[in-house]
Amino acid sequence: MKRRTSRKKLRASIANFTDWIKKGRHQRTGRIFSTLNSKYRGYWNYYGVRGNSASLQCFFRTTQRLLFKWLNRRSQRRSYTWDAFNALVNYVGVERPRITERAGPVQLALL
Repeated sequence: MKRRTSRKKLRASIANFTDWIKKGRHQRTGRIFSTLNSKYRGYWNYYGVRGNSASLQCFFRTTQRLLFKWLNRRSQRRSYTWDAFNALVNYVGVERPRITERAGPVQLALL
């Protein structure tokens, strides 16, 4: 059976992320990315079940776009281009989406 995140929960998670980044965009970049990694880690641990990689990718892409948008609104000038933003994300080491569920005894027997 294939499991995936419900659309309602995905939208709610994205809305919560948007509120968080809007309220905290004034903080230092290192602190934002530190908190971001812990948020991602918790999300991947909870929703990282087999068959849900498309929803994880959707959440990751959407939150990256939102982060880019709100970090660029910290001043009147644009702070980052996409290239600079991606370089920052790679430098900081942002958690990437991953499946964290392990194979259970029944699933191992089937393999």
